[in-house]
Amino acid sequence: MKILHIIRNPNDETPLEIARAQSKDHEVAILLLHDAVYAKPDLTTYACAADAEARGVTGHENVGYDRIVKMLFEFDKVVSW
Repeated sequence: MKILHIIRNPNDETPLEIARAQSKDHEVAILLLHDAVYAKPDLTTYACAADAEARGVTGHENVGYDRIVKMLFEFDKVVSW
């Protein structure tokens, strides 16, 4: 199963802990929005390009809004935190 975790709060470790646990049995990716673009998860990670650019953050694969919408349909399960 492909699972996408959308994370907005960089200070909440719970979503990352759950995503790491799920990654043992599933294909898991993280999409960072808002201030979460500051986080550095050790999983496949994407960042909203507009949010990353607004905050001067680099190091993630930046994706635009069109790509984010496509991702919502590519994954079997989407969890928003």
